Amino acid sequence: MTVPVQTWGSLGSMVGEQREFGEQSAEYLESNEVHDLFGYLLRQVVVNQPPPEKLIKFLQEQIRAKPPLAVAVIGPPGINRSKYCAQIAQEYKIQHIHVGKLLSTAARSRKELKEIIEAGDLVEDNVVIDLVKAEIHKWNKTGWILDGFPRTKIQAQALSMKETGFALDKVLLLHTGEKAIRGRFAAKVAAAGFSAADREDLINSRLQQYQRHVISIAELYKNVIRQIEVNAGEEGFDYIMATIKGNLHLRPYANAPLRSHRISIVGSCASGRTTVGRAVAKHYGVVHVDPALLLRKHQQATGQQADGMPPEWVSDEELCAIVGRRLSEIDCVRKGWVLDGFPKTTSQAEFLRQSHHWPTRMIHLAIGEETAVQRTSERKIDPVTGAAYYKPPGNPLVAERLVAADYDEPDKIRQRFKLHAENIDRVLATFPIVSSTIPSDGDIGMITQAVFEKVDEPLPSEMAADAGDD
Repeated sequence: MTVPVQTWGSLGSMVGEQREFGEQSAEYLESNEVHDLFGYLLRQVVVNQPPPEKLIKFLQEQIRAKPPLAVAVIGPPGINRSKYCAQIAQEYKIQHIHVGKLLSTAARSRKELKEIIEAGDLVEDNVVIDLVKAEIHKWNKTGWILDGFPRTKIQAQALSMKETGFALDKVLLLHTGEKAIRGRFAAKVAAAGFSAADREDLINSRLQQYQRHVISIAELYKNVIRQIEVNAGEEGFDYIMATIKGNLHLRPYANAPLRSHRISIVGSCASGRTTVGRAVAKHYGVVHVDPALLLRKHQQATGQQADGMPPEWVSDEELCAIVGRRLSEIDCVRKGWVLDGFPKTTSQAEFLRQSHHWPTRMIHLAIGEETAVQRTSERKIDPVTGAAYYKPPGNPLVAERLVAADYDEPDKIRQRFKLHAENIDRVLATFPIVSSTIPSDGDIGMITQAVFEKVDEPLPSEMAADAGDD
């Protein structure tokens, strides 16, 4: 079902001349990132609260200066957190605030502090907070990376207090399995000259402390925290560093405040959209927004039968309402998002444009009709979760209940492919500056890498941003 594009958003109530001006204004504001600039400046005013007589000068200084990087990295003991932090500090020329070293330095003159540290207990929150705040204020203008802070909810709350003078919006949680954590921490204890067996109580205590506090920290930062899986092998360091840098999402060629990634991956069925979308979400720390999953949840919540109906068989009006609500949630606003297979029609594209959900990149994964038919002939669907599998899953219980979906029959795939082909050029033309096409017939790993390159490649408008006096 096609919905008239003028019914979406505030432009729908305008007369012709007003609508034309509104569309031109919206395009200018979005293309030149004006909304992001004013949002950044407003945040700096709220955080720093300059005196009224110095407000204009303060805003001018903020526009000229390159926004400093301020990030906190947390993770379990023994995960090599400090190694990653040191590398980030070196590459981005910011201060590495190693909280463990701050405490060790302070313990040299404070016997009670030394005893707490050696026992493996957490130092009192107020002591750690005071040490960290003093360091942050030294490096606030040039940037810093916090290594191992916050470790408790109280410490996390302190980072958002008015007295601290800043609001944290980049929190990275390094994570891996408990077995790997125990092995690494045991090696760390052994390197310090202790027997891992003799310090088993210490290892257990530190892990219990971490697990008890990390849940509340993650909840407090749920709209900005980005979790990064750290594998057990040292050979994965470069890959993990690339993922960390993708999650930090810095703009090296300009001092303009950086907008969150808003990426739309479009393509016909079986083009690899979902696989690529998940990889993009992981690499850049954005929210993976899957309209098919949203539709299924909506059907369940409203008492409808969740039959796995493809989104292209749902009316534009219903699907846009569902997707629009998800994109407006705070985690999508703060972290950014990757849309999986949306927009599919001109009306859906116009909905994104008129509701101020403009993609910063729109990438079309292009495959041939026969490739789509061949790929879906191998696809099976889990009727419980709606997940699609092109290979047998590892869980035998899941494997037993997989079925071939009716909408994956060859004739229906050809119908869906034809529908996609009829709409895709007009969809891409709605956002011409940010749109590109990548062939998706080959290896999914190479396709994913090509998508990363498209996301990382600056647009002409981004390159034109003032780089200041660096």
